Amino acid sequence: MSYSNELSKKISKNDQGFTLIEMMIVVAIIGILAAISYPSYQNYVIKTKRTDMMSEMQNIASEIESRKLAQGSYSAISTSVKTDFATAYPRQGTALYDVTITDPLVSKWIINATPKTGMQMVSDGNLSLNYQGIKCRGNGTDKKCGTGDEWR
Repeated sequence: MSYSNELSKKISKNDQGFTLIEMMIVVAIIGILAAISYPSYQNYVIKTKRTDMMSEMQNIASEIESRKLAQGSYSAISTSVKTDFATAYPRQGTALYDVTITDPLVSKWIINATPKTGMQMVSDGNLSLNYQGIKCRGNGTDKKCGTGDEWR
């Protein structure tokens, strides 16, 4: 027996690799893990985008009150507030919400964020914030309002 035959026998006995069954088991496990984790990931993404919009609405509310204090009345700032803030959000990237503000702007203003049709946030419902800090989330009978964590 030559040296090369002896070497090939040692290699074939010790290095057999993975079988097809073992590879299929690994693929199945990865598939199951992905099927479990993907919906959780999607819920996390939706919650993050909702939180971004809620933060933006708080910023708009602060800006309304700041401008009102500087100008003296809501009617003096009504046009500029609508021009600056009643638009699609986020302003960079794919717009997910359309924001509207009470027209004309009065002391009892309301900011509404409506998810854009056909976008990821549609199933999440509308968001609103009023001059008293009352937040609402949802549509119709599913709508929840209050000053606590109703937006969550």
